[in-house]
Amino acid sequence: MKMKKTLLTSTLLLCATMPAGITNAQDNSEYERWRAATQQSFQTYLDDNDKAFIGFLKQRWEEVETETGKNEDTAPKPLDIPVAPPVIAPVIISTPATQPKPLPDKPDPSSSPVISVITPNPQPIVIPAAPPIIPPAGPSTDVNFYGYRLAIPYNQAMTTSFRQRPSPESIADGWERLAKSDYKPTLEQLKQWQSSLHLSDWAAAQLVAEFSSKIATTDNARTLLSWFLMVKLGYDARLAYNDDLYLLMPADDDIFGVTFFTLLGQRYYALPTNGPVSVSTTVFTYGKQHESASDILKFKTPEGFIASGQEGKRTLTYQQDNKDVSVVLSYPAEQIRYLSTLPQLGLSRYPTATLPASTREQITQQLRPLLDGQSEEIAVNRLLNFVQNAFKYETDEEQFREENYLFPLETLHYAASDCEDRAALFSQLVNDLLGLPVVLLDYPGHVAAAVAFNRDVDGDVFMHNGRRYTVTDPTYINAKAGMAMPNFAATPPDVIDIF
Repeated sequence: MKMKKTLLTSTLLLCATMPAGITNAQDNSEYERWRAATQQSFQTYLDDNDKAFIGFLKQRWEEVETETGKNEDTAPKPLDIPVAPPVIAPVIISTPATQPKPLPDKPDPSSSPVISVITPNPQPIVIPAAPPIIPPAGPSTDVNFYGYRLAIPYNQAMTTSFRQRPSPESIADGWERLAKSDYKPTLEQLKQWQSSLHLSDWAAAQLVAEFSSKIATTDNARTLLSWFLMVKLGYDARLAYNDDLYLLMPADDDIFGVTFFTLLGQRYYALPTNGPVSVSTTVFTYGKQHESASDILKFKTPEGFIASGQEGKRTLTYQQDNKDVSVVLSYPAEQIRYLSTLPQLGLSRYPTATLPASTREQITQQLRPLLDGQSEEIAVNRLLNFVQNAFKYETDEEQFREENYLFPLETLHYAASDCEDRAALFSQLVNDLLGLPVVLLDYPGHVAAAVAFNRDVDGDVFMHNGRRYTVTDPTYINAKAGMAMPNFAATPPDVIDIF
């Protein structure tokens, strides 16, 4: 309690002695005089918060073995996908005493719920206004962050290079040097950008890495600064070393294809926030974390960050009922670059990454005439036809030379896609446009979907969580609801809940 009173008194003293014009960025001389007069109190506050952590860092670090996460599904994808045979209506022979029955090529609308698609309210992409820049005691640097030009202040002491061999002592000294620098303007500006741009944890980590690369003079200095700032932002960021420094962080979901180590039952991933990271099999790290750092990276929360800048455009063409259909879309091109940096996550994360508002509105307005007033089964079959035939099929190995799950916006952008990409887009469209529950079906080497209709639909069905789901495969060309791809029809899949 005594320490809290001291800190509160120091804070009130700082506020009381701050000049009224301190927020004016042009009044640098007055700001510098205030900063010099209050630097001693400011320094004491930092020492009280970081002294214990610095002392702990100087102790012996523990050795841990790293592992490389495998891809979620290593079974090979089909190189050639089958085409479903056409549904041939039975021939009805009638006599004067017998009236012909309606051909069963379409469900009877009178016995099936009718779809009414609601177009979302127009929400154009708006570039957020720049938050005020806190007057720095030194320079600021511009960071071009996915179409946004962000000015971030920094202190000269933060630019010192880290050229010595990593050790507990050199790392503790590096933390102490950063903690003694006037880093608060940097931290507050990062927080303001995080709030105003709706940065996810991943986007925030990328912004920190990009800023650090701008002012740090060596790779190790960049890693050290990123670690320091992420911890000060409240994240459980860990530093590890052998011949180099590595930043590792925990996440709320499994991450595939990246190096990690396990500490106290928690996986810490060497995430590629600023490019690929390669870590050798053995590193040293510390066990006790900074008391203010406990947040993990949250990937289960849908992305809220939307990039800015130049628009990308795509026209998707296919046929519906022997008529040509064109769907014309636009989207922020930088959003594709941003999404491509995310590591491979679990399959359930992809359908929930919603489209930018303007792109979602465009696709709704253009598909709505094909869906409105139709039965659920017909509407779902028309969305199946769109995803099956408007996109070229290629495996990830053919298109990207590696496994690369695509978010729905990426599937709309890239020239080709494979099964899990189509399943994610289709699932999102069914839930977003039709409001029907959808799950993913994860077979070895293939991913499809299944929809819970409000009436029974014939074909391949199963019960899950008390609901009757009908198999819907957006990769099986021309297949209707209830038709599983023959190669996988006899294989029980893992069912993944998404909507």
